[in-house]
Amino acid sequence: MEASKKLVAVFLVCIVMISSSVHVSMADGESNAEKFKKAFTVAATEYTVCYNICQKICSDAGFGYTHCEMKCDEDCTARLLKERLQNMKN
Repeated sequence: MEASKKLVAVFLVCIVMISSSVHVSMADGESNAEKFKKAFTVAATEYTVCYNICQKICSDAGFGYTHCEMKCDEDCTARLLKERLQNMKN
């Protein structure tokens, strides 16, 4: 069950990254590979910051590493996906 949740989370992150690269403007003449790299870097940085903060708070609360890893992965993925979807709507 937990493995399926992680698989869904990774799938959603991939969708967000791909959609970010697709919606980048073509006006500046950058190649798709460059745009994808920039979009991936932004998404990875946002995820890493969120995950590290969550992991610290969770471990300081006395929970184990595995519990915190799964919780933070799900929470940060959901938060970033929600933000991306809101940005696409606007």
